[in-house]
Amino acid sequence: MNYFFNPKSIRWQFIILIVLPILFSSISVEAKKKPDWVKQRPNDSSYYIGIANAIKHEGEVTYRTETRNKALKQLSSEIKVNISSNSILHQFEDNYQVKEQFESKTYESIEATLEGYEVFTWENNKEYWVMMRLSKEKYALNKKLKLDNAKKISATYYYSGKKAVDNGEIYQGLLTYIQAIKAIKNHVGEDLSYKDIDGSLNLGVDIFNGIQEGLKKINLEPGKDAYTVQFSKELTVPLSLQAFYFNKTGEKTPIANLPLQFSFTKGEGDLSSSGLTNNNGEANCDVNRFISKRKSQEITAKFDANKLYNSEDDETKVLLHAFFYDEFLPSARFNIELQKSSAYLILNEVVFGETPNTKTFSNMMRAELAQSYFNITNDKNNADFIVKINSNFIAGDEKKGKGYALYIVFVEFNLSIIDNKTQMEIFADGFSDLKGMLPGSYEHALKNARQKAENKIIEDILPKMEQVNL
Repeated sequence: MNYFFNPKSIRWQFIILIVLPILFSSISVEAKKKPDWVKQRPNDSSYYIGIANAIKHEGEVTYRTETRNKALKQLSSEIKVNISSNSILHQFEDNYQVKEQFESKTYESIEATLEGYEVFTWENNKEYWVMMRLSKEKYALNKKLKLDNAKKISATYYYSGKKAVDNGEIYQGLLTYIQAIKAIKNHVGEDLSYKDIDGSLNLGVDIFNGIQEGLKKINLEPGKDAYTVQFSKELTVPLSLQAFYFNKTGEKTPIANLPLQFSFTKGEGDLSSSGLTNNNGEANCDVNRFISKRKSQEITAKFDANKLYNSEDDETKVLLHAFFYDEFLPSARFNIELQKSSAYLILNEVVFGETPNTKTFSNMMRAELAQSYFNITNDKNNADFIVKINSNFIAGDEKKGKGYALYIVFVEFNLSIIDNKTQMEIFADGFSDLKGMLPGSYEHALKNARQKAENKIIEDILPKMEQVNL
């Protein structure tokens, strides 16, 4: 029997014990051999490449995900972003909010939208490596396909919106233009020129112009554009307007369900409005109360474009607001002149125990009341109200320090308003806890006391008069 080739022989067993460990050791070394891309970053102009690595630590489980994310971020950073001159960002480059928000998004969205890249990994007991690469040709093709599809959808909405506006369906046309904008929202930095059988478009510019043409067709006509009302009285006749457009035959055609916003553009007060035009294109607004005392006030009714896209996310609203520019929104103005009540003033002023020849503080109060509340009259019998103001400025202590003296003046103030027809007091207020302080002299402290008293009256007392029907 040949023992050399017999696997059960002692000699053969000895050979196996010697050779196999060497063979397996060689295979293990080969498996752990670093690939070339770990040793040196590849230089291939056909690919965008991102490489990242991590040192393994015992018990750590997130290193794989974190390393892949780093490689993807590096890959995306290799893709340069160029803002096209035919883009929305270029169109609105003077609009800081649009430029800031969407320019940053253009850079950030690359990483989030990358697809079709290859992933390679290598690791040993201590290290974990990831390489991602993306064919530049494949990336450019995918980008072009997405952009072309977005422009095609946007153009379809654009033509539909233009047709609706031309046919007098202005509100529906504006809604359709919004869909055209949303279709290209993710491509704000790219070339939005578009050609088809209907002609050539620059979608950003043409959609903007289409919206402006639609807005220009909306007319808001006040039923009455000037009102004269008694101050702080409820306006019994509501403000009213009609929204319409001129059809192809030149006839007025009402616009129903048009969202409007009424607001004070001069002055201040409380308003309640219908918000939408009715089937006749009419909308109303009631002035419930005037807060401002200025004689000439103005209320503006403006097309409320926010209602068109109120349900959109904040980012989309920023972009849409740029297309629905405030300056071009149709509006109507109502001029209101307040007729103030007349008042006869009784002013008593005492300074340091005497009645001054020049009633400085009383004159300050007269000017404030005349500007804000009343027509001042010298006809006591025919005045609507009698206003009594008592002011008393009292010299306080003189506090001396090293090299200076601090003077104190106390102020007592009372204001009373009497309805001249009923002789009933309808308002009264005042204070006695205020003091002015300045070094130098009592005259300096008196000026400080007057100023503090005037500020306190304007800030604390006069606002309470808003609750009184003057």
